[in-house]
Amino acid sequence: MEQSIHPDSNIYKFPIHPFKRFNKKCVEFKQPVEITCFSYDENRQLHMDDRESRYYYPPNLEDCNLSVGYENLIQKSEGPEPIHSLLDALIHLNETKGDEVKADIVSWRGIFTKLLCTPYNRNESWEFGATLYNVSIHETEQTRLYREGSTPKAKLMGYWGYKFEALCTIGVPATEIQSPDDPELLARKNTIVNTNIQYCSVSKTSLGKNRLIMGAEVDCLIDFNPPYPENPINRYIELKTTKILKNERDNFLFERYKLIKFWAQSFLIGLPKIIVGFRDDDGNLCSLKEIKTLEIPRMVRGKDKMWDAVICLNFLNEFFEWLRRVIDIEDANSSYVISFKEPYQEIEVTFCHNKNPVLADRHLKSFGKK
Repeated sequence: MEQSIHPDSNIYKFPIHPFKRFNKKCVEFKQPVEITCFSYDENRQLHMDDRESRYYYPPNLEDCNLSVGYENLIQKSEGPEPIHSLLDALIHLNETKGDEVKADIVSWRGIFTKLLCTPYNRNESWEFGATLYNVSIHETEQTRLYREGSTPKAKLMGYWGYKFEALCTIGVPATEIQSPDDPELLARKNTIVNTNIQYCSVSKTSLGKNRLIMGAEVDCLIDFNPPYPENPINRYIELKTTKILKNERDNFLFERYKLIKFWAQSFLIGLPKIIVGFRDDDGNLCSLKEIKTLEIPRMVRGKDKMWDAVICLNFLNEFFEWLRRVIDIEDANSSYVISFKEPYQEIEVTFCHNKNPVLADRHLKSFGKK
């Protein structure tokens, strides 16, 4: 089926069906390589370094409730995550090291993840904004609200993920911990969660002929010998929480809906493994499991009503090739809206002229856009 591109129209559509067109030899995906990093401190100030990176150290599962400290949560200001800090990092890389990394599409890892999972998550609406600077894509308010949840229970469960990260990380390498009474370990349980704090890795890769740059918040890293390998991504770990699996239905839902997202998030930036914390309905952390990213597709392969990583990658490749033909207005002040909504049959791209510009003035000046 031909994707519809109408030169005289402001609306373009990329159909999901026929689904079988993506079931073919897998497109090449190159191993991601980190090109720079940056941090946000507790006051949401941006720093072009790794000061907020943390090390993994397993939590104590005794009396470990993820709701502790919820009333003290320091939440970063609401609003969709702009792409500005990611572009600032690329400017800084160019200015300090002379490295001008070229790409076709630039965005956050979370947006790439949602796009990669779209063939199998056709009941989740999303909406992104984009402009022609290397097709820069960012989250809109609608998608942020859906992601964060609006009910008190959804917000509490979101906190459980942050608390799990706090309980699993320390500020020094694990090899420096001398005893269970080390202050670094004792301080974790009472740490006030502050979501302003973030450590982000910026990597480059390619999917088919699409050159990609993505920024990704990194939960923690492991001790490495040597301490800084040729590709730092190899030392990163993703931390996830999910409810304990009590029966076959729970296991099916975990494999069908959770594992695809776990795989996509880590695979896209080359993270080798994920630590999953299993908790009960009251937020009590019960157990931990280590999952290797590259083994996840094999865990679901051949099972009924599951997902296929090859179809996801072929879909994303064809969508990106189409998107690069659609977003062609040479005006960085102009923007497009990329959306996926009911009845979930196609991705729609709408040209918005000079509404909702994606880039800040400093980016327009640096990237030579007028």
